Amino acid sequence: MLSVISTLTATVVVLSTALTTPLDVPRPPPISAGPTVEFRLAETKPGPGLTSIENDGRTLYLRPEIIVSTQDIACAVQGVDAWSGQPTVTLVLNDAGRDRLATTTTRQVGKILAVMIDGTLRMAPVIREPILGGGLQISGQFSLAEAMDLATKLGRPPAPRRLSLADALIGWVDPSWPAPGCFT
Repeated sequence: MLSVISTLTATVVVLSTALTTPLDVPRPPPISAGPTVEFRLAETKPGPGLTSIENDGRTLYLRPEIIVSTQDIACAVQGVDAWSGQPTVTLVLNDAGRDRLATTTTRQVGKILAVMIDGTLRMAPVIREPILGGGLQISGQFSLAEAMDLATKLGRPPAPRRLSLADALIGWVDPSWPAPGCFT
């Protein structure tokens, strides 16, 4: 009888260890391994606290506050603009990014919104109306390959999470990917 109890105890210890030991489940690298994206307000004249940036012979002066960054992007997909035929990258922002962009663009109609990718000014449109829905499109000066690469890198799920055997057995699913409203 003692040997049966010892065997059961050993089995419970082994199962307990197996169910709580984290397993490395392969996942793509985190977003931070890809490009950096920053949306900032910009001015056409220099001023205190502004940083100058040039693109195509045009100088803009960036405000220090980052409105939307790479971490605010829930997903991204490459497409083609229906009117111009140019490659595009459509972004869906998470709730925090959507709210900041909506607040800023509501208050700053008529101002310039600089879109920086890896420290390079890619576009600087004038805000014509508030951007409220959390979805937006980056276009212009992309080759098809660049747009596809950017969308792929920005559309990655969040950083890997270590899963235990128990997580795997109950079918754990990362609730943050794909984010609601993202393209699948």
